[in-house]
Amino acid sequence: MIEVRYDRGIFLPELDLWLDPQMGKDRAFVSHAHSDHFARHGWTLCSPVTGMLSRSRYGEGSLEVALMPDWKEVVVERGFELRLLPAGHILGSAMLHMTRLRDGATLLYTGDFKMRVGLSSEQAELIKADTLIMETTFGLPMYRFPASEKVIASVVAFVQETIEDRGIPVLLGYSLGKAQEVLAALNGAGVPVMLHASMVKLTKVYEELGYELPGWRVFKADEAAGHALIFPPSAARSLVVKKLKVCRTAMLSGWALTPGAKFRYQVDEVFPLSDHADYGELLDCVERVRPKLVYTVHGSTTEFARDLRERGVEAWSLIASNQLELGLGGEVKKEDEVGKVVEQVEGEMAVDAFAAWAMVCERVSAQSSRLKKQELLAEYLQKLPESEVERAVRWFAAILDDPTLQAPPLQTGWATIRQALLGVSGMREAEYRQIARSQNDTGRTAFLVLQRREGVNDSGGVALTDVAGVFVRLREARGPVAKASVLKEGLMGMSALEGSYVVRLLTGELRIGSREGLIEEAVARAFGCAGEEVREAAMLSGDIGRAALLAKGGRLKDAQPVLFVPVKVMLASPEETAEAIWDRLGAGVDRGSVWLEDKFDGIRAQVHVGAGRVEIFTRDLKLVTGQFPEIAEAALKMKDEVMVDGEIIAFADDKKLTFHDLQRRLGRKSQGDLFVPSDITVKYVVFDMMWRNGVSFLQEPLEKRRGQLEALVLPSLWQRIALMEAGSSEAVEEAFHAARRAGNEGLIAKDRNSFYTPGRRGKTWLKLKKAFSTLDVVVVKVEQGHGKRSHVLSDYTFAVRDERGALRVIGKAYSGLTDAEIEELTAVFVEDTISQKGNVRTVTPRVVLEIAFDSIQESKRHDSGLALRFPRIKAIRTDKGVEEIDSLEYARKLAGAG
Repeated sequence: MIEVRYDRGIFLPELDLWLDPQMGKDRAFVSHAHSDHFARHGWTLCSPVTGMLSRSRYGEGSLEVALMPDWKEVVVERGFELRLLPAGHILGSAMLHMTRLRDGATLLYTGDFKMRVGLSSEQAELIKADTLIMETTFGLPMYRFPASEKVIASVVAFVQETIEDRGIPVLLGYSLGKAQEVLAALNGAGVPVMLHASMVKLTKVYEELGYELPGWRVFKADEAAGHALIFPPSAARSLVVKKLKVCRTAMLSGWALTPGAKFRYQVDEVFPLSDHADYGELLDCVERVRPKLVYTVHGSTTEFARDLRERGVEAWSLIASNQLELGLGGEVKKEDEVGKVVEQVEGEMAVDAFAAWAMVCERVSAQSSRLKKQELLAEYLQKLPESEVERAVRWFAAILDDPTLQAPPLQTGWATIRQALLGVSGMREAEYRQIARSQNDTGRTAFLVLQRREGVNDSGGVALTDVAGVFVRLREARGPVAKASVLKEGLMGMSALEGSYVVRLLTGELRIGSREGLIEEAVARAFGCAGEEVREAAMLSGDIGRAALLAKGGRLKDAQPVLFVPVKVMLASPEETAEAIWDRLGAGVDRGSVWLEDKFDGIRAQVHVGAGRVEIFTRDLKLVTGQFPEIAEAALKMKDEVMVDGEIIAFADDKKLTFHDLQRRLGRKSQGDLFVPSDITVKYVVFDMMWRNGVSFLQEPLEKRRGQLEALVLPSLWQRIALMEAGSSEAVEEAFHAARRAGNEGLIAKDRNSFYTPGRRGKTWLKLKKAFSTLDVVVVKVEQGHGKRSHVLSDYTFAVRDERGALRVIGKAYSGLTDAEIEELTAVFVEDTISQKGNVRTVTPRVVLEIAFDSIQESKRHDSGLALRFPRIKAIRTDKGVEEIDSLEYARKLAGAG
């Protein structure tokens, strides 16, 4: 076998030859002219076309000494026959095949390649070899691209439809390869094209080489109408594009198959047009080359190598931590030792090993079928000991701790995680940032950074309890320096896979498609019970982990409300008119009237009282007793033990305050001097009885729950909500206006026979929320301010949730917050930053804002298809989670587009 080494690059010592090194070397093979594969070397081996493109792109002096043989021409170098084969990636991209003359040993290095026939590149060719070094950018089963003809047809249709609608289509693809491929496709369809200036020189090289690419012009903004524009991805948010009056953008990339690609790229459409091999082509390559040994580089190296081993092919990641098993850069392990390690990883790993949990996540992530995801999760849960079920299930739902314990947040943001990763890997920060920008995925970034270490394998020696211990120590550590040290210590003994999933858990970005609904279904499948029963138990107990444990023991019916364990609150669905509410709840022979309550502009609060203790929880189950001590102190005088639902409201000088005024108490450890008791009165308005003296009333009708509430003796600062009845839609409308005159938000209409259904937004409670009032949204991007706000992040792009659960941008707001609030949010957003381009940061979607506006209109400016007119921030909704933001469907109704 021909010797292969890896030291931040692939090196063949017998030839003294580096393969696609990113830094200048004495002797190197350059497979193609993309910048991530090119550097200036002392001596370069490449194809003649790559030579032309490189000199055009990087200057005449970029290839001072070069050997550029034709396709399949045999060149003898240092006892080897060398041949270049077309790789099909872009024009001129080459594979390198070599034969050692003394014994006939062979090796094939693919570089970047694809087997599909392209419109602007040569057809790839393969030759059998003993050793295969192959790229695996799309080495997961989820990456199987549609036929190129089908993708091209979709792109052409997108372009034609946009032009027909008098819009300007902007196609985003790399300047070399992708741009020319799309240009060839569009010219075949008779679509006139304008190219970004950066693409012109390289496109002319294609034409010099005989590729006919007629019909294009250099981009001119004032003449762009009626043309398709081909721009590099970096220009997607440029001022040039923004100034185009009506444009639709589309990203052309294999990553289009990744969930949320539109949102990640912030474009109107994505098309899976790639110049890399997909998963099926990678397998086909191995089948045709028939190697004895495969080394994988780039992308999903560990995962694809594992898949090949399962198919009986010896394969290893050349860049992952298993390189020690291969004897690269260190002592060679014996064959039986290698097999022993692999057997341990793949077969005999303890089921409570964190690596086993992470591998399940990987497999679930790779599956598109919801049923298959359920099957994989259920199979794993069935094998787990009872002691680990709660923890594993919570983590699958991206929940670190038992939510009922009200543990303080870890406060481990990306700055802390970055310092820990740099400390573990020894990587320079510039190199780290380059990886982070290229991935735009926190877990993937951590995986690639941790791969750079030596001496750690995937043995699965870290247990679930060990990782839980890291989280405990992080919570106990004080300050970012101490937290970074704790995290670094924890990551030191973990493999890249394990470490990446620790980071995913810390950031809440598991990205395996395992929303809580899927986890509940998997739990039901694992333990042979109904999904609805698991869902009910999770809502009652406030914890999917506890529900899973009950399911494993066949005790789901034991799930009951427990004092001081908060229950998810029941939610009301919005309606825009009194007529709609009457039609839903009041009309009919057996009804005749509808129950109405004023909707207050306060803080939804669930209060638990009993055994000389009082706790107050917000709608997202956060403990806020310390922020409202007067309500808690008053409740200590109650004789009954209760769990009640209601709203905290505040007054000052006989004037009712808003949530905006009241919210300053949230997030504080104690009341302090935020409010002066003589000036401000805080009251608790209770409207539902959930549990009283050991008896649950959740499955009792509202009329009976109201009776229990009427019988309750309330302490000072507590009051029952006033109950009204309306006998017509006109009466509902009149009650709404009366509520607004009283300074309240509107009305809540309730079915008197409705049960209390925790966590659900059904149609038995309806809120009359007049059009163009407010929307609850989540911040997805932030931008540095200007002028006096240039030192803070003050411009917020926000989104609502569509029917599939994806976030859709609906607007951007600059005003409504105080300087102090902006300063506080800036600190949050800096910690929550996922990626940064210029002054714009993409952030973890968790800060919920209440946005007021004048109107909503249809617009192609945002991927929601809507835009707000004169949006302004009314409040920071610290009492709400991202799952409670308003829906795109509701926004469409307000716009009259639903």
